[in-house]
Amino acid sequence: MSGTPRVLAETTSLCPDCLERIPGRYEVHEDGDDEHVELARECSDHGHASRRVWGSVDHWEWAHEMAGGVAPEPAPEEEFVVDNDHACLAVVEVTESCNLSCSFCFASSSPEGAHRPTEEVVDLLETVKQDGEPRPVQFSGGEPTVRDDLPELVELARDMDFTHIEVNTNGIRLGTEEGYAGRLADAGVTAIYLQFDGLSGEASEEIREVDIIEEKRRAVEACREAGLPVVLVPTVVPDVNDDEMADIVEFAMDNLDVVESINFQPVAQFGRYEEHGGRFSMDEAARTFADQMPGLGTRDFMPIPCCSATCQMASILVRDDDGEVSSLAQYVSPELYQQMSSMIGEEQWLEMMAGTDLGGDAVCSAVGCCGDDATPIPGVPDEILEMFGDVLAVSFTGFMDVDVGDAGKLSNCCVSVPTESGELVPFCAYNMTTDDGEYAIRNRNDWGGRDAVGAPTSFADRATEAAAADLPDPEADALDADPGETTHYLAEDDD
Repeated sequence: MSGTPRVLAETTSLCPDCLERIPGRYEVHEDGDDEHVELARECSDHGHASRRVWGSVDHWEWAHEMAGGVAPEPAPEEEFVVDNDHACLAVVEVTESCNLSCSFCFASSSPEGAHRPTEEVVDLLETVKQDGEPRPVQFSGGEPTVRDDLPELVELARDMDFTHIEVNTNGIRLGTEEGYAGRLADAGVTAIYLQFDGLSGEASEEIREVDIIEEKRRAVEACREAGLPVVLVPTVVPDVNDDEMADIVEFAMDNLDVVESINFQPVAQFGRYEEHGGRFSMDEAARTFADQMPGLGTRDFMPIPCCSATCQMASILVRDDDGEVSSLAQYVSPELYQQMSSMIGEEQWLEMMAGTDLGGDAVCSAVGCCGDDATPIPGVPDEILEMFGDVLAVSFTGFMDVDVGDAGKLSNCCVSVPTESGELVPFCAYNMTTDDGEYAIRNRNDWGGRDAVGAPTSFADRATEAAAADLPDPEADALDADPGETTHYLAEDDD
């Protein structure tokens, strides 16, 4: 190829230096004998930028065909918001404090952080409920389990009619405090979203700065005893733990009674991160994984239709009696996939990927394996219907950093963050940082979030004000008013 690059699509992009909206083009570029996709843009203040966003042009075009050939959404002129009826999941940050200081962290959290006042958490939950039914919520942070009142927050959400309540956690408290998993289950937690970067201590030390593999294993055992489903969530970093993806799947397959799915997250360069040499695109991560699993290919992971074709991909894996792992995607044509997708509601995709009962019912209804009342889709072989049961949902999520800043895709985001001003904003926009570490919208409208990585927030000031005003905050006299109580976790063999 020579001359002007072939343009695959045009969109409204974001400048990596100032995050202003500027025209962008998805272009075909050569890489030796191969072709990859770059997002090119031109800022009047910061000049030209072109960054690799997808490893294979062929895979890019296939993913968009599977998704129905949907072009990037035109970006609205107003500030980034997510419609309630399009929000598959709402991530509610209950603290900026954490008992780790990971090398990679969206929120750049640390033990010095503060907790969000409880009344604000309730307001955020009300924002999720407005203009629609309560959507699945995920309590996050920071590390939500450093709040002693987390079970009470879960009960508040349950009393507000939320039926799917996840906790996003590093698992340390689950694995070290007897009975804690049971407390969360009794409060109403329906799934644990467990940080799980691999099975080697080396990867844990590189990504989390401490070897906590045994704590992770004990957390899984604790969830098993409490009857809490687990979603394993590996942050995948090239040349650090990308060679452990197959091992993680084998671990999950060995623990299918408690592990219901895996969500691989190729590391994104936003928040606090260590430079790792460029974007690790989803198709490259899927190819690395498929190379470790004989019988799998990158096309076994199909785009999730409720966002964009290059934001999330998923598959259903099954292991036979000989230990061989295969994907049920081998039976699904683009036409069949689009037909099935049209029968699964947007709010059910997260449930399906998490392996919950609601998600299973949605899939069964779509493929016709739920009894006489179901309507089978023509072309689905009996083998598929017989395999549903001991299966593992495996997905990839490619969070949007400035390398792939696309305002059109953000307008179609299905993972949201509720804010103090009563809006749902796209998760990736909320966490996006410039090359210099400035957050895009974490403190828009003076919400109190960080302006930049490592900058202070106003959580602690607001918590102290709440305690002084004697507002109904069950933790105001404890953790909310004293953000310094969280201690950095060190494994037993650390100095």
